[in-house]
Amino acid sequence: MVWFIERLQKEDLCHVVRMVRTSILNIPPRYYNHEQLTAWAEGMKDHPRLHQRFLDAYSLAAKDDYGNVIGFGSLVGSHIDFLYVSSEWQGKGMAAQMLSLLEEQAAREGVEVLTTEASAVARPFFQKQGYVIKKEQVKWIRGISIKNVQMFKKMHK
Repeated sequence: MVWFIERLQKEDLCHVVRMVRTSILNIPPRYYNHEQLTAWAEGMKDHPRLHQRFLDAYSLAAKDDYGNVIGFGSLVGSHIDFLYVSSEWQGKGMAAQMLSLLEEQAAREGVEVLTTEASAVARPFFQKQGYVIKKEQVKWIRGISIKNVQMFKKMHK
C-alpha cells in the first residue's frame, strides 16, 4: 500500500470533508455511541467556512496511487487542529508520518509547545507520539456531549 502526502489543494476540499466524515462514522462504538458519532460527523459539513479553515491552516492531504484523499492533517499556529486517516488505511503509519510533517512545520515556525484535542480513539496514538494529557474535557456538538482530552508536547530545540 502506497501513499503520498502533499499540501492541501483547493480541489481536494470536498474529498477531505467526505473522508473525515466517513472516518468519524466508522469509529468503533466502544468509543462513542451512534448519537455522538452522528453529531460529530454532522459538525463537519461541506461548507465554505470549513473549507476556509482548512485553507488558512498549514494543511496536508494524504492520497493513494489514484489520487484519492485517504488522510488529512492541519496545523494552526501551535495547535494540531485535525488529524484523520481513512479507516481502511489506519495502522499503516500514515498518521505518524503526517504528524511528523506537521511537527516539522511547527518547529520551523518556532513553536515550543504543540497542543491538540484528541478523541478517545486518537488518545493512545498521540501518547505514543510523545503527547501528554493536560486534562479531560467534554465538548458539546449539536447539543450532544463528547469527551476528549487536551494534550500537549514540548518541542525539542
